[in-house]
Amino acid sequence: MKSILFDVLHNVTLLMAGFYLLGKLSPLPITRESPWLTRVLYGLALSVISLLLMQMTIEAAPGVMVDLRHIPVVVAAYFGGALPTTIVTIAIIIYRFSLGTNLAAFTAFGFIVAIALGTSLIVREMPPYAKRTFTLVTLYATALHALVLWIVLPKQILLLEVMAVVIPASFVSSWLALLIIRDIRLTKQSLRMLRQKAQLDFLTGLNNSRAFNEYFTDVKQRLILTKQSVVLLTIDIDHFKQVNDTYGHEAGDEVLRQFANRLRDGVAESGYLSRNGGEEFSVLFEGVPLAEVLPLAEQLRERIASSPFRLATTELPLTASFGLAAYDETTLQIDDLLLDADAALYQAKQQGRNQVVLFSPNAESAVSFQE
Repeated sequence: MKSILFDVLHNVTLLMAGFYLLGKLSPLPITRESPWLTRVLYGLALSVISLLLMQMTIEAAPGVMVDLRHIPVVVAAYFGGALPTTIVTIAIIIYRFSLGTNLAAFTAFGFIVAIALGTSLIVREMPPYAKRTFTLVTLYATALHALVLWIVLPKQILLLEVMAVVIPASFVSSWLALLIIRDIRLTKQSLRMLRQKAQLDFLTGLNNSRAFNEYFTDVKQRLILTKQSVVLLTIDIDHFKQVNDTYGHEAGDEVLRQFANRLRDGVAESGYLSRNGGEEFSVLFEGVPLAEVLPLAEQLRERIASSPFRLATTELPLTASFGLAAYDETTLQIDDLLLDADAALYQAKQQGRNQVVLFSPNAESAVSFQE
């Protein structure tokens, strides 16, 4: 009995360590919609765990070995979908038949296939994170495991040596495996949500300055491999301070929300839109020629100037100023793009506001697109 307990402990330790490392495969939870390569790696990793479990057998009686190879199949079917489940199932079957073709091999084949299909069906029909689903899957897998052992093991040792230790270990291991993977998934989802919230402006829902800086850094790194057009459009609401002073900060916040919506509708998916602070916004275009950004900027200016902003008690006409810089048409060094776009925005303000200005190295020759 002591030997069996040690064998069970070794198997459970391997399972827990393997599932912890499995959680490091991807920064996102593994789902049926994950990239196919991620799901393939997930299936291969679970296959390795299963094959190791088949090596670390539990000696139920002299010369009688059992293992917990089915638990990675349960995990694959529960969380990963058909692709990783198929991979780990095939790996187990091939390895088992390589050891010999007999009743035990065919019984193991039926057992693993039944585990894969049954778990997949249960998860498809029931909520995946519910305790009753965990319990049903675990009971299903444990019952099948007990049935297989009853078929292949000598009956005189079944009750004492197997049913008393291996079957409870199978149940507990399956439960813990599902619990660990679930907690890893929920933790990743929570961290992802927190990262997303940390990169969003709380008022407008646009990307904030932190997110913009990270994205701009990624753009610069991509330029090392592929040279392409990068255009930065900076935007500032004209005389916004007067809105806060006259109508209050709540009205100012409403103007910012409406302003962001107009920019969002006008930019759509063509650029990376962010609020960089106060009444300052920016749009970073990657791979979009300057010749396409210029008319878009003018359309945004018209969208803002042509329709007043609706407040609780009044309609407020507002305009905005726009500064443009383009790598490498107006700006030869990508690191200077922000400064050059800000310089063009300042030029727009100086020239009377409500206009689009394209940066020029010679400030006096900055190009204005005011109509």
